Amino acid sequence: MTRNDFINELKKKLRKLPYDEIKEAVDYYEGYFSDAGEENEQAVLAELGSPSAVASQIIANFAVKEADTEKSAKKNWRTMWLVILAVFASPVAIPIALSIGVVALSLVIVLIAILFSFFISGVAVFFSGIASIIAGFLVILQSVPTTLFYVGAGFIMLGVGASITIGTAILSRMCFRLLTKKIGGFILRRKQKGGK
Repeated sequence: MTRNDFINELKKKLRKLPYDEIKEAVDYYEGYFSDAGEENEQAVLAELGSPSAVASQIIANFAVKEADTEKSAKKNWRTMWLVILAVFASPVAIPIALSIGVVALSLVIVLIAILFSFFISGVAVFFSGIASIIAGFLVILQSVPTTLFYVGAGFIMLGVGASITIGTAILSRMCFRLLTKKIGGFILRRKQKGGK
């Protein structure tokens, strides 16, 4: 493998990252080769290892950096997919990466299912509150105490439903940010152990 082969392979492996990140990484490794000199090209290639391993490390670092600065749910999903991509970009232990990927995906699916069920429950309680208020006003001519009971219960359900729904949305955001950080940190630790 030559310097150009290494750089070209690295670019291919990093194609999912933003252009600025790819340019920064390529510039860094171009400079690294230039500083070492043409006579030390093979030594630098041996030191760096495979372009896949280097790309995996760059993707993992980017994912962790993104997790620290993420603000929107869309970016959290993007970061999580970058972390998963970093796991699968490493050619070192494909079976281990696959098992970790399957377990992580299973945990994410379970987490999504639990959060979704809480969210739907909150929405259901909210709409039950609306139905209770409407029912209370429909019986106003028959019994004022019954109307007050249904309307009061309806407002309580509106509050509880809104609290559950908003709380679930906030919890979802926190969970995915934490999950992304943990997976990224795990990948970085594995890469650092593998690099020593």
